[in-house]
Amino acid sequence: MNQPLSYAAAPHRRPAPPVLRWVGLALLVLVLVLLGVLGGRWIDRQERDFKYFYCGGQWLWERGTLDPGYDVGPAGVTPRGRLDWYWPCVARFMTLLGWLPFKPAGYIWLGLNLAALTATLRLLGRHFSGLHPRDWPVTQMLPLVLLALYWRWEFRLNQIDNFTLLLLVGSFATWQLGRRGVAGFWLGLAVLLKLTPLLLVLWFALKRQWRTVGVALLTVVLAGPVSDVIALRPDLALDAYRGWLRNAVTEGSARALILAQRERDWRNQGLGAVLARWLHPTNYNTHFDNDPVSQALVTSHEVLTLNIADLSRPVVANLALAVSAASGLALCWIARRPARGLSAWQLRCEWALFLLGMLWLMPVLRRYHLIALMPAVSLLGALACHAGWRSRFAGLALGAVAAAALAQFSVLSMRVEAAGLILASIAVLAVPLIVAIRRLARDPAAFPPPPAPPGAPVPTGVAGHD
Repeated sequence: MNQPLSYAAAPHRRPAPPVLRWVGLALLVLVLVLLGVLGGRWIDRQERDFKYFYCGGQWLWERGTLDPGYDVGPAGVTPRGRLDWYWPCVARFMTLLGWLPFKPAGYIWLGLNLAALTATLRLLGRHFSGLHPRDWPVTQMLPLVLLALYWRWEFRLNQIDNFTLLLLVGSFATWQLGRRGVAGFWLGLAVLLKLTPLLLVLWFALKRQWRTVGVALLTVVLAGPVSDVIALRPDLALDAYRGWLRNAVTEGSARALILAQRERDWRNQGLGAVLARWLHPTNYNTHFDNDPVSQALVTSHEVLTLNIADLSRPVVANLALAVSAASGLALCWIARRPARGLSAWQLRCEWALFLLGMLWLMPVLRRYHLIALMPAVSLLGALACHAGWRSRFAGLALGAVAAAALAQFSVLSMRVEAAGLILASIAVLAVPLIVAIRRLARDPAAFPPPPAPPGAPVPTGVAGHD
């Protein structure tokens, strides 16, 4: 069967007054303007990280080969970052802008980023949070503001995570409307932009959504390696994928990074990096290994450590691997039940939890990656609203959201950020989601059914499956 999720008829909170929605839209426009100004300044200065994406597309467009990671100018050859950890097809995607001069390409990229943020907020408010769909300008402003520093870094660097988040949210939204194949297509594109959304493919597999999984994997294969072989020539594509497997999968794993002492700078909030700082005398004031520009800006060569133990690197690497494996198994156990028979709230909580798991398991976790906390923050706010602001669950959920918001300010201190408070905030947000999942498993009526997303029929059965 291929049914949309069901949403039982139930009384819901009244929609916000029109004037409040207009205020929400005005605030959204203000935020977009501020983010646009910020991103535009960095484009004018031709700063990273968009420059890395742009140069990847430009080099491929002009020379027919992948970017080697350096600029050639009057001063000679200047090293810079490149797309080592991204699929080779990302450079091919960027040829759509690489034929333009840098600034026009950057402004187009910035405009698309602003549109993507707006679309993500709209999808979350209308199809995910479980509050009144028409109130999305109101209900999604608070999560956006609470995660403002992460969004600031996303737009300051003009990164690609905003597009990845839109594709992931769009995938879930279309899936719950019963469009399984379309959901798989969007999910496959998200995996091609970032490898880590493969964890969401696993979630759909656990839900026995084989059509979505099949389309996602087919999209990855056809739009990735197969298209690269056609566009780049088989020999160049093969070399590119060998390099990608080496850099992103083999040498880029959390264990390999610990053993090689790579990507140890304080900005990396990855589980392996944080454990290495606490359990081994790791200097967090160096090793910008894929960012020679940042390395050149370091004026102090002081060795900075915060470890409370002096374990060997292999021991720390094995510990990080064990924690990651245990976390992955726990996620699979929590989400082991198929979609049929689960309520809309259960499915949303599980999906948001897997999105947190995606962040938790990333070998290199930067500030801008944390914009992916948005669905969890939005959902917890809605669940707290439905549970009642004075309920114990609301206190737990809002406390976790507050902790995640406050963790952003650790960026004000190099040592505090190196300690891993941002990583810890991911685990803190996961706690009320797990509590909600367990509570709903015992009592499906623990929270009022969310309103049906616009365009969704309202059947009387349970959630459909393939």
